[in-house]
Amino acid sequence: MAASTVGDLRGHRVPELNYPAGALLVVAGVPGAGKTTLLKRLFPRPGVRLLDSEQARLELSPYLGALPYKYWRPVVHVAHYVRLFRALRGSESVVVHESGTRGWALKLITEAARRAERRTHLLLLDVDPREALAGQEARKRKVRRACFATHVRKWERLLGRVADPGHALHRDVATVTIIDRPGAAALSAIRFDGLHVVHPAPVAVAVAARSVLAEQAA
Repeated sequence: MAASTVGDLRGHRVPELNYPAGALLVVAGVPGAGKTTLLKRLFPRPGVRLLDSEQARLELSPYLGALPYKYWRPVVHVAHYVRLFRALRGSESVVVHESGTRGWALKLITEAARRAERRTHLLLLDVDPREALAGQEARKRKVRRACFATHVRKWERLLGRVADPGHALHRDVATVTIIDRPGAAALSAIRFDGLHVVHPAPVAVAVAARSVLAEQAA
């Protein structure tokens, strides 16, 4: 299987991204990065299925909502991935809202796509941890500081894998595109009617600086 193409659009603005029809797109970022804002603004679109674990949570809430969420979170995850597997058997393009910080989840998604004879594309929304914390405040859904610090550390590991052309990740996905928050705000559309156009650039990650911020958030 061919290695993925990486496009680093941080610091750049493009009006739209275009993927092959029937593709699986994973939109990832730490909590508060702005994934939900981006996806709500650009979707729904005809022929595209948008999947978010929050959908499963809302559907199950009338039945399990009396219990603390930590007890039925695994049920939400199972329901979410069942919906994904069913969507991959259909004809629509599929967009999945993910953190990208759970390696097992990303592997599960890419493997499910491979079995459905689809390639996975990653759109990574990379933001400063302080921006992400502000985003959590704005939506009034704060993640525990220790948990958020873990998300930040795992996000840096993901970016490190993206920067390593020999990493197995590049055999699992077709393309990886990294954008920042201004780049996400500049997008007017994510389409699924052509080839994904990227603007290759060196993927440089300020791991040391981010690690300090992660420790401060803990």
